[in-house]
Amino acid sequence: MSLTKYLHQVRPREESYVNHVDRIGNLFIAEKFGMVNFPNGVGGDKPQAGTRTVYAPIDGQDYAYPEGFPTLKKTDLLDINGESIGKSINANTTVHFVAPATLHKPKGSWIAKVSLKGHDKPFDGYVVISHVKKPGGKSQKRVAAGTQTQQECAAYIKELCDKKGIEYASEFTVAPSGSTIPDLVMTIDGKRIQFEIKGTNARKNEITFFDITARRSQNAKSKAGKAELDKTAELYIQSVPELRNVFRNKNGEWGKLRRKRGDEGGAFHAIMEYYKSLDPTIGYAGDKGVVKSGRLPAIFKATSRDLLGNIHDLILQHFTKGGDDYFVIHDRSSDTFEVYNVNTKNDILKMPTLPQFTQFRLSTYGGPSAAGTRVGYKIKL
Repeated sequence: MSLTKYLHQVRPREESYVNHVDRIGNLFIAEKFGMVNFPNGVGGDKPQAGTRTVYAPIDGQDYAYPEGFPTLKKTDLLDINGESIGKSINANTTVHFVAPATLHKPKGSWIAKVSLKGHDKPFDGYVVISHVKKPGGKSQKRVAAGTQTQQECAAYIKELCDKKGIEYASEFTVAPSGSTIPDLVMTIDGKRIQFEIKGTNARKNEITFFDITARRSQNAKSKAGKAELDKTAELYIQSVPELRNVFRNKNGEWGKLRRKRGDEGGAFHAIMEYYKSLDPTIGYAGDKGVVKSGRLPAIFKATSRDLLGNIHDLILQHFTKGGDDYFVIHDRSSDTFEVYNVNTKNDILKMPTLPQFTQFRLSTYGGPSAAGTRVGYKIKL
């Protein structure tokens, strides 16, 4: 019996592959800004409410995100009334929120001032903040990028060894997420070689070499960091005329605080307390009237050659003490690596030493850590 007359052609199903892992990942990475990511107390229309991580600058100083943030889609630059000023910016254009980071809501969406050149440059207009991409989490994206940079650095070092005819072991170790172990350890010419690696999206901007948590009351972990902060602060006192004048009287209030050992003492704390007496918004995380991450005085910016040279020597000591042999900068924008030797006694790769700095400053770095202020050692080479 023929079944032909009972059959009909069914249109073939058009199949397409959907990578659900990527889709879910993108949902977490492509977060957008909201009002909770802007500081309270800076004016505008924003009501006083609890904040999450504050990514926008508060006063232009001690800013942890100078690289800016990309736009999620094509968007217009607006005036304060929410009207277009006749200029659009494409998706993935870097914008910089500028201080004071006031929020306004003229037409149902929160808008804020941005500059296309830098957070410390004149603003170009307002944008809808939900059109700007916020760093994922705090950030899993940053951690993932760091791990990838370490692996790419290992591949680059292997290529470098091949060019120089230096033997190396194929195995290497990188620091897992959230770990404090060295970024990259390789065996080169039979020796253990340790690398400190920093990635940047804008090479001309400051690079945070490392950070130290500053606290009023020390714990076992923070004592070593306090000692290093005090050494750095002493260099400022010796080199900056304004600070030399403040601490001229060794038996005065600030001189005694500088000499005090233990909690709430030492050179760094004395400088912090002096400037807090002039401006109560300066202080540690948790201090009354101070922003969540803490705020450092502007005096901690250095450009004089003598001070920069002394800080350069101090940072080389920091790397050597930590067992590092090389400091590597990965410029993600050009996907290039710069490798500098920081331990002259172990320079197997024969690389140039860490160059002198053109600018250095101590500044808050991200949010608070263990009820302390993260102090970044931020450098321009």
